[in-house]
Amino acid sequence: MRTIRYGLCVSLLLCGTLFADTQTAEPWQAAYSGEDAGGAHVIAFWNFDGEEELAADLSGNNHAGTFQGAVRHAEGRFGGCMESFPGWPVEDVRHAVQVQNAATLSPGAAFTIEMWICPGEAFDTYDEAFIVDKKYVAHTDYQWVLERPDTQGSRRMRVCLGFGADSETWWSTLPVSFAQGVWRHIAFSYDGAGTVHFFCDGSSLGKTTKPGRRGICPGDHFLSLGDRVGSYYHGFPGRIDEVRITGGVREFRPVTVTAEHVRTAYLRMETPPALQFRMHNRRREPIMGLTASVSVPGKAPQVYTIPELAPSASHLLEYVLDTRLRPGLYTVTVECRLKPDGEAWVDQDVFTVHIVPRPEPHRMPVVMWGIGGVESVEEYLETLKDIGFTHCLGLGCDYGSIWDAGTPVSAVTEERLAASRRMLDTALVNDLGIVISLGIGHWLESKPELLRIDPEGKGYERGNICCNFPQVPSFAYNVGASVAQTYGEFPAFTAALINTEVRDGTQLCFHEHDRQACREATGLDYPDIVTRKNGVSYTDVEGFPATRVIPDDYGLLKFYRWFWREGDGWNHFHTAVNKGLKSTGRDDFWTFFDPAVRVPPLWGSGGNVDFLSHWTYSYPDPIRIGLCADELFAMAGGGPETQDVMKMTQIIWYRSQTAPPADSAGAAVMSSPWEDYDPDAAYITIAPAHLKEAFWTKIARPVKGIMYHGWQSLVETEGGSSYRYTHPETRHALKALVASVVRPLGPTLLQVTDAP
Repeated sequence: MRTIRYGLCVSLLLCGTLFADTQTAEPWQAAYSGEDAGGAHVIAFWNFDGEEELAADLSGNNHAGTFQGAVRHAEGRFGGCMESFPGWPVEDVRHAVQVQNAATLSPGAAFTIEMWICPGEAFDTYDEAFIVDKKYVAHTDYQWVLERPDTQGSRRMRVCLGFGADSETWWSTLPVSFAQGVWRHIAFSYDGAGTVHFFCDGSSLGKTTKPGRRGICPGDHFLSLGDRVGSYYHGFPGRIDEVRITGGVREFRPVTVTAEHVRTAYLRMETPPALQFRMHNRRREPIMGLTASVSVPGKAPQVYTIPELAPSASHLLEYVLDTRLRPGLYTVTVECRLKPDGEAWVDQDVFTVHIVPRPEPHRMPVVMWGIGGVESVEEYLETLKDIGFTHCLGLGCDYGSIWDAGTPVSAVTEERLAASRRMLDTALVNDLGIVISLGIGHWLESKPELLRIDPEGKGYERGNICCNFPQVPSFAYNVGASVAQTYGEFPAFTAALINTEVRDGTQLCFHEHDRQACREATGLDYPDIVTRKNGVSYTDVEGFPATRVIPDDYGLLKFYRWFWREGDGWNHFHTAVNKGLKSTGRDDFWTFFDPAVRVPPLWGSGGNVDFLSHWTYSYPDPIRIGLCADELFAMAGGGPETQDVMKMTQIIWYRSQTAPPADSAGAAVMSSPWEDYDPDAAYITIAPAHLKEAFWTKIARPVKGIMYHGWQSLVETEGGSSYRYTHPETRHALKALVASVVRPLGPTLLQVTDAP
């Protein structure tokens, strides 16, 4: 009985979904014939049978080879085979089957190469052996090598692919022990997108991805089987049989394992999650006698007996992860064992999970507002951490699909969801909270039938949705619920910004349902004199008291109080979104609304969001930050009992108001270095002194978090943002304040009440 060597597929699967996966394993255990030898997917196939001078291509694609130093051998794995010999330094000559160059031998997308090899006596001590080469030293095509033996006599496989301007090399994760006179089936696949997967005898030897790679570049060299294209020759000292090149990624394992749990990072001591692994039968016949085990270092393996699996059938394993383990990175090993007649097969897949320390209580949020999407968070993660940010924006939402569905659905496409889940796990490991900005109101402005209308029934120049249409709050809830259901199980998803910069576009709306809402709330119809949101001059009101003092039930006053508290609909809109976001029961999730001060100074603005916030520029005097904070506290006083305040400082300055260029007469002005290399900068970096003063001004209030906007002005980035990085010291000033004040004193500041 022959035991096939363990295979290892090292991969970090960040997400998975239940899907119909019907890919079958290649029947490599027997000689290829029929469609397996000459089907449409077969590019070339040589089995070296017969006695003719040429090595026939059984694919029918006319890629016959000639023996150039290699010879036929009667004892192959199946029938005859070819035999190659050592090259340099034994004999620097070619020992190969040479195949004339052809465009079809350079697959433009995914492809797989496989063969049977049987080492000869010289192989044990020989250096690296080239088994397939069409690349040589060019940046084109492919090259497959068995590396020199290690101290144990085992070898790794190496694949080098050419992409035109450069080349990339992949190595198998595990080495293989080759015994003299023993046939072994080896293979590698390339998916055309940067991933190479190695196999030996139907077990995985590892899979590695080089991001950003695509299809290989075709070259001019002939294809060399069993040796290098040119000197120094390094032929394989042994026999080779059944060499097959196919289009697409081929599978050789009888059983494969995929992870179906969507998270790979977990908080220590959280409710133990069930990791899910799906076993797939890849053979063309049923599989019986399959067992599996799942293990984590420090814990005893859990063993499973798998029922009979029909072809293409699968079975789901669940393994409860012990989150009491110490924080750190853990390997989860899923081992499959199959013992059919005549041989045993063993394969391992290794996945990784992180157990993350529980967050410190009462940590004051330091939020970077507006860094970008998923990819930006990953790109700037280390910089965010270095400065001291605890949260940043970084998720998206497909409003159109939710609108069309009329009910909560996935907030993004499967592709974007996979990237978002990966980022959320990475963020949790790095102790960074992720915030989503939900600009639902702006998206709805694309629907003209929902826009506000003036007294004449016409639309306003600046479109703004009428929130009192009955379908609008329903949609707002569906968006919130969709986002909660899509991202809510990820602890790193911690907050949402609701409808930034949209309420300030409000105007009076004259739909009948708006008028009816006013009648129900005030007992009055719209006063004839009102035409705009900003109010009415007392001089235009007939019979207005000379004292300019009016009673609380004065009709015009009741109307505007109603409009700004509830009549424009935005507070109800925010509340509906907030309700949807909280629908999955996340007690730790918080919401905020900004810029909250762009409305009349009335109690209550933002619905029942958890925090009101506002961004403020520090010029001409940073004390403006505190003034705005005080107004926010007054507004929150009319909101829900638990509503509180966070405060943002703009990292950007308008140059026109802070550092204007020289006037037309060329008058001399003080200059800074950035004016030389970026003279047209319109939005520049806030001065460090202003940032510091603004910080102390707002931290003197009992705010529950601080925010900053203008990432491209805070750090040096690539791209064409209108925000310019003009002061390198501002970043360090903020970092010092976070390190010396917010981190050590933030928990106390969050809990100390304001002085009278």
